[in-house]
Amino acid sequence: MKSTMKLFKYNRASTLIFLPKLDEELWDIQPENFPNTIRWNAGHIFVEAEGFLHAADNEYKIVNPDWFDLFLDGTRPSEWEGEIPSKEEIIAALTEQEKRIETFFAGKYDNAVSKVRDLNGGVTLDTVDESMQFVTWHEGIHLGILKSLNLAVK
Repeated sequence: MKSTMKLFKYNRASTLIFLPKLDEELWDIQPENFPNTIRWNAGHIFVEAEGFLHAADNEYKIVNPDWFDLFLDGTRPSEWEGEIPSKEEIIAALTEQEKRIETFFAGKYDNAVSKVRDLNGGVTLDTVDESMQFVTWHEGIHLGILKSLNLAVK
């Protein structure tokens, strides 16, 4: 197993150990000075991985595309309308996504991406491996935010 996938799986395991421990009643509290909630950050981890990995290989099929309107950068829980994914739905999606990513990208790490993503200032993701590293880093950032939110809402 490629070291990038090992780190992704470690990160995802950490997220999936943490999220079930949080009472769902806390998932929608938005503390002062926080732009979003626990539910938003958990969903954001999922949709950003879907988007970045679809750009890495456009044959990677996006699951739950309707979630993008809820959880992409710039969205806010205060603007949500309609059905919002439950805690259980988000955790199940993250669990399934990990397996799907591991299976789909096996042996493809050195492949050039279908669509180069510019992260700002000319830093680009040119290979599947670089895209996986970004997704892993991004999830780690949001796991830290989730832990901070948990402390803030208690």
